[in-house]
Amino acid sequence: MKISKQIKELPWKYDNKLKIIKKWIFWILLDEEAFFMSKYFNMKLTKLDKETIKVGFPDQNKEKWFSILENKDLWYVLFILQDWNLLETTSFEWVNFWKVFQINLEDYKFTKDRILQLTKLWIEEKNEKNFLLKDKLEDIFVLIVSILMRLPKKERYYLRSKIETLFLDILEKIYKYMYNLSDRRDLIKSIFWEVMIIREFCRFLYKDQKITSSNVYLDLWDKFTEILKISKWIINTYD
Repeated sequence: MKISKQIKELPWKYDNKLKIIKKWIFWILLDEEAFFMSKYFNMKLTKLDKETIKVGFPDQNKEKWFSILENKDLWYVLFILQDWNLLETTSFEWVNFWKVFQINLEDYKFTKDRILQLTKLWIEEKNEKNFLLKDKLEDIFVLIVSILMRLPKKERYYLRSKIETLFLDILEKIYKYMYNLSDRRDLIKSIFWEVMIIREFCRFLYKDQKITSSNVYLDLWDKFTEILKISKWIINTYD
């Protein structure tokens, strides 16, 4: 069952508390409580699923945020996901946050609809860029292998083994980046620099006349430049 649905089905005893859920390496709050945190603590609203908005903070900042809530005397309860079920871990009781939060329903609904729509478009564009990065890197790999296949057998074997090792390492990191949420920032930066290394390796092959056609080399260079631009775009728009 989705987290958002589980939250809605929690017993009445949780109604007056901020419900903070640990999801991966983040702590998140949903819908009205996310709206509350964005209004009172200037937190960024984003989308959890197609019907739910959220705010969140990384686990490494939890003491800071728990301290802020305690200083404001706000009630909150902590949950973790265990086998995709919410499990209460700790409950703190101070002021009922609904008593200090006067929600404007029209403002809330407008904000929620806007976030869901904008985030949907942004995520679709970002996912498109992720897969485009993978596809273009695979195109380059095919092009380089076709170039190396024209070399003498001994050189071909040595250079292809080097190229394949570099490409496979990058492709592995791209798959990790796309599906592993925990180390995305470090992975995408590593991908960027390793693509730079392969580009320089191809420059060396051209200077050493292993790549003999200037047109092929320029085509290769353009493809690398496009991949680096996509990688840079992802780095700059990293959430």
